[in-house]
Amino acid sequence: MKERDETGKDGRPDPDALLKEISREEPKRGRLKIFLGYAPGVGKTYAMLQEAHVLRNRGEDVVVGIVETHGRAETNALLDGLEVIPLREVPYGGIMLHEFDMDGVLQRKPAVVLVDELAHTNAPGSRHPKRHQDVEELLDNGIDVYTTINIQHLESQADVVAQITGIRVHEAVPDTMLDRADEVQVIDIPLEELTQRLKEGKVYVPERARQAMDNFFQRGNLVALRELTLTLVARKMGTELLNYMRAKAIAGPWPAGDRVMVCIGASPYAAQLLRKAYTIAKDANAEWYAVYVSGGSLTDKEKLYLSEALNLAEELGAKVTTLLGNDVAGEILRFARENNITRVVVGKPLRSPLREFLKGSPVQKLLHAPAQFELHLVSPVKDKEEATAVRPTKMGGAKPMDYLASLGMVAILTLANFGLVRIAEPVALVFIYLIAVIFAALRFGTGPSIFASVMSLLTFDFLFTQPRYSFTIYHTHSVISAVVFLMTSLVVGQLVKITRQQTFALNLRLERVRLIEQMSKEFLALPPVEQLIGGFTQSGDEWKSVLSLLRTTVLDDVSHIIIRYVAKVIDVPAFILFPGPDGRLRVWARAGGGADLDAHEMTVAEWSMINGKPAGAGTETLANAKAFFLPMKSEETVVGLIALRYDYKNLLLDQRRLLGAIASLAALCAVRWVNA
Repeated sequence: MKERDETGKDGRPDPDALLKEISREEPKRGRLKIFLGYAPGVGKTYAMLQEAHVLRNRGEDVVVGIVETHGRAETNALLDGLEVIPLREVPYGGIMLHEFDMDGVLQRKPAVVLVDELAHTNAPGSRHPKRHQDVEELLDNGIDVYTTINIQHLESQADVVAQITGIRVHEAVPDTMLDRADEVQVIDIPLEELTQRLKEGKVYVPERARQAMDNFFQRGNLVALRELTLTLVARKMGTELLNYMRAKAIAGPWPAGDRVMVCIGASPYAAQLLRKAYTIAKDANAEWYAVYVSGGSLTDKEKLYLSEALNLAEELGAKVTTLLGNDVAGEILRFARENNITRVVVGKPLRSPLREFLKGSPVQKLLHAPAQFELHLVSPVKDKEEATAVRPTKMGGAKPMDYLASLGMVAILTLANFGLVRIAEPVALVFIYLIAVIFAALRFGTGPSIFASVMSLLTFDFLFTQPRYSFTIYHTHSVISAVVFLMTSLVVGQLVKITRQQTFALNLRLERVRLIEQMSKEFLALPPVEQLIGGFTQSGDEWKSVLSLLRTTVLDDVSHIIIRYVAKVIDVPAFILFPGPDGRLRVWARAGGGADLDAHEMTVAEWSMINGKPAGAGTETLANAKAFFLPMKSEETVVGLIALRYDYKNLLLDQRRLLGAIASLAALCAVRWVNA
């Protein structure tokens, strides 16, 4: 019998790993080399410039895109003999900023370009908000890039570095940049040498150097950062070795593949859970998921927290999924079982044990669930920004008027009981108050429901039990009735709440399905291109004029169908763009009022159309535009754009999915007419 490896193939190369190795060797895409350091001043830029001279001596076409020498004489000296692309000037706030000229580099088209400080934030008005996005575009254009970064600027290390140094760095680079790097060179110097460089003013000016040594550059901090850097790079090297072994079908003891799931909520601490899950997934070389369980409506603040978390999850490379249901633990267990999850990351509850007991803790259910996965319980670290961002929780999230309305319902039932007491035993009247409990639960939620239960019990005790007009109870059966009522009312209130949430989730799901189904039917109702043009001759001016007329008519119908369904997903100014007869983009339909797309926005639209990627407000490309543009793609062909005058980052996951589904359906319908 042949031995089989964990990939399930009889000694054959892993296709995915083989493709990854082949893609590394393809000359079409530029190669990325990162010079990584554990702190400023270790010599990253110096080492990068030395490497540039080696390349130039070999005859390579290498240029300097941007290098920050910080006035260091030995670093400045290495610029001699290298071609430097002039920086572009950007006026901002009364001063002139000097930024990397990416257009100049693309026009020059060198083999290798040096781009210092990968985590840099570009000046407003730049094509991309971050320099690492400039680097990605250079790589996509087949240009090799050499760049530098410190460990504290990697997104997944932000929380760890903040705990070590007490300083939170706000300029971050997604770890996907490190993952896609073809080579990572660690620039490591002894701690004593770095300290000496600080004292000599080779890192910062003397005044700032003394302050840095008392804060960030403490010896303990540097030791921890150095170890963190070496561990991170060692993990990357291990991953590359594993891919190589699989690509070459080298036998080895393959471990079973891990899958990590992180459970996030509409909380300011979700970002910490995502970073921790990303680190766990990278350590285990595992695929990972970010899961949010939606059980009801959210406040505006919670929507903001959730959208920020979803944006970070996508940026870190997670597969984002939204589940519907009121049983959070049950949905998590179901998803973990169906997707073969081996590790689940959840946040430690921040509520008091009493509130956890009363409201029911998903974490407790997961701890005691008979499941075959590891459970990682993460304690969120409160920093100043997140502590001030936490919204004070009101009882049940209800308004004062909700409690007054519940009290009014209790008063109405009390009047009814005054009439019923003549024909019924007083002990039976207590259950009439269940109507108030159910009413409050249906209309207002848990808080008013509990309030109605308590007020009903007190009112019944005061008015209908002996002795009347006091809160004293003489008879044992009255005590039992009161306790049974209180327990029953609490259970009924919770059941009504659960039913309400389930109905909400079901209606939401049905509404999504109904929207896509209706849109599909409208697209299918449009006649195919062959049916419309079959009766016309395919030569001469008559054919051209008829085809142009039919193309315009059908695309106009398609555009108005799209805009109508986009408006059902989100009510903001929207535009549908298709190429006109001259090949240039133009607006075919609009909704929501507002101004037309200006020249700058149309430029962004042209970029999105050419590159087939989202661009504009809230995206990673040309984010200073007022609208964002979503390409409608059929396979690899971009047929048009959906434009929304809205920030993409503020869209909920459900809205993003629906817009993506609309764009895909529209592309399938319109592709033949756009290309006609």
